[in-house]
Amino acid sequence: MKIRPARAGDVEGMLRIKRELKLDPTGDAPGGGFLLGATREQYEFLVANAQVLALADDEGALGGFAIALPDAVLRATDVWARRRSIAWGDGGWDALEGARVAYFDQLAVLPGPRHRTYAPALALAALERLVANGHQHLFATVVREPVANLASPPLLHAIGAARVGSIEEEYPEVGRVLSDVYHLVLHPGTAAELATGSP
Repeated sequence: MKIRPARAGDVEGMLRIKRELKLDPTGDAPGGGFLLGATREQYEFLVANAQVLALADDEGALGGFAIALPDAVLRATDVWARRRSIAWGDGGWDALEGARVAYFDQLAVLPGPRHRTYAPALALAALERLVANGHQHLFATVVREPVANLASPPLLHAIGAARVGSIEEEYPEVGRVLSDVYHLVLHPGTAAELATGSP
């Protein structure tokens, strides 16, 4: 398995992974394991314009992917337009207006240990690229309702991210979704600290 920048030809594999990680709205998701949103057209746009990494085997078959929205892409999205609807005290958003901000949109790997063991490396590779490109802040959202993603919060806490608020969204697949919003301050040594386990 290797991690590489995603290509246009990977979109079909990304959609296949999304189908395999279908949300079960009847209970919590202790292992993560679901993706919301993102159509073929959206994935094509993200591969062309955002930071998308692919986890591929020697034959090129996709086993996972990570999507991060760099500053310029993020600021053109609905996520950025709704940033002030997140209840975050201490004037946090005002301090970010002039900073380089990124959003970790999706981390997905096929079920099973063969692919799951690569999820941290895939996330770290995405983070390294954001830091290398001068990003100073990273945000991520984690679904809490109607189904709680229980896998992501411990990973986010382990890298030093803090919950700063929550946001409500609507998705055609499930209706109303409540997500917690996490924030991580990035600096040039962030990726190295995380790789050695000392955030």
